[in-house]
Amino acid sequence: MSSITVVNKDWSIVNAVKSALVGATIEGSAVFEEVVVTTSEQQTRECQFTASPEAIVRYVTTRDDVGLDGERNCVVSLKITVAAMVHASGVDESARLEELLRLKNAAINAVEASLPVDAEAVGDKNFYARRIRWGEVQIDTAIKPPWAVAVLPVELGFRLAGATGH
Repeated sequence: MSSITVVNKDWSIVNAVKSALVGATIEGSAVFEEVVVTTSEQQTRECQFTASPEAIVRYVTTRDDVGLDGERNCVVSLKITVAAMVHASGVDESARLEELLRLKNAAINAVEASLPVDAEAVGDKNFYARRIRWGEVQIDTAIKPPWAVAVLPVELGFRLAGATGH
């Protein structure tokens, strides 16, 4: 059996996203009280409602495709969940929505300001992945009042040298 080397770029990207969120500050104060990584929807739900605000980076999957010269064009899919306890009175959810959008935007800014070094746009005629692509945010203010949650999908492209470069 031949010796192999594991580069593990997908983990490197997940870890870089987590580090960006951990390091995010506004006016010298940490944006998130807690940042964790999970691998399932159930674990994501179990992580919520402990520290406010918090960010949960959920690994969804890694896809790869053979490139023109034998390289692998890949994309790692994540979902960043931000959860915060926001008290609001009555039916007007302005304060809750404002806080969730602030946290969602802070998460985007933190990741964009510290893009993973392994992330890059990749592809050929059959497969293409941008360096970073944000999906549509999903907001839920009814999940467990006074908690509110925003889920932000993100995909990051990366390249491997070949079929044994994972």
